Amino acid sequence: MVDGGSSMASRVETNGGKGGARQFRTAASPWLLLFIVCAFSADAQPLRFTARVDPKQYRIGDWIDVQVNGVVEAAVDSIRPALQDSLGPYEVITVQRSGPDLAWLVRLSTTDSGSAVIPPIPFTYRIKGDTTLRTAYTNSLTVSVGGLPINPEGEIKDIKPPLSAPWKFEDFVPYLIGLVVIVAAGAGYYLYRRRRRKQFDLLAGVQPDIPPHREALTALRILEDKKLWQQGKVKEYYSEVTEIIRRFFERRWNIIALELTSQEILQRLQPIPDTRPVWTPMQSFFLTADLVKFAKYQPAPADHEQELRWAYEIVRAMVPPEPVVAQAARQEATADVR
Repeated sequence: MVDGGSSMASRVETNGGKGGARQFRTAASPWLLLFIVCAFSADAQPLRFTARVDPKQYRIGDWIDVQVNGVVEAAVDSIRPALQDSLGPYEVITVQRSGPDLAWLVRLSTTDSGSAVIPPIPFTYRIKGDTTLRTAYTNSLTVSVGGLPINPEGEIKDIKPPLSAPWKFEDFVPYLIGLVVIVAAGAGYYLYRRRRRKQFDLLAGVQPDIPPHREALTALRILEDKKLWQQGKVKEYYSEVTEIIRRFFERRWNIIALELTSQEILQRLQPIPDTRPVWTPMQSFFLTADLVKFAKYQPAPADHEQELRWAYEIVRAMVPPEPVVAQAARQEATADVR
């Protein structure tokens, strides 16, 4: 019985030992498989990236510079960060190489405060000889972002105005173009006005060639219409009528009659044959005018009218002869009218 019990116990122990070993192998198999896969994956990973930040505490608005360094375990190419505009809750500001080796600077920014995790940064690459695009990741990082310090007892201040950016040459281009247009318009207007002024001066300088006798006869008619002596302005009347005759002599005979005395004028006119028919009226004309202007002589109304008649007679007696061509044209025109 004892032997039987012992042998039975021995079988139980034997069976128990086998079952325990089987159970140990069953429980240990998943962990062993995971360890083998991890070891194989670690050996097969051709790239490893490490990310770090310094410091790990920031304020809202600060730039967070993440330094990334890579290690190559195999022949790979086309390595580049696969980032968009954001990385988790962070905005990507810039991504640039920071050295000749596998080193990058990833600059981030955030508007959230508190403790936050920077997600792993992806990098794409290809193994030489293989066109498959692969991805490797950096480690994740934890940073602390604090808010701006607020003094509850401080005074309220206005928002600071935006900083003025430095001026560049392209900023001045519109103003330079506007200045050139204004200067060109001003120069054009100045030249236009100058040309118009020259034209006006030329037109003003060109006076119609009125014959001396016509000019004198017109002036005598205007003087007659003024009726100066009828208004008691006797001296003015004689001054104007003698000035008209003196101007006529200047233009007709080219003498400075306005600056000569009456006697000097008669001396200059005496050798001219055209003055002989009116020599006596001309002497009486100047004598009467001189007595009124210088001797306070008061002529009768008939003398005033006679003075004007003498002036008409002097001018008409000295009308120059009409040119032959003009006379023939006038006679032809008269014949056509008939």
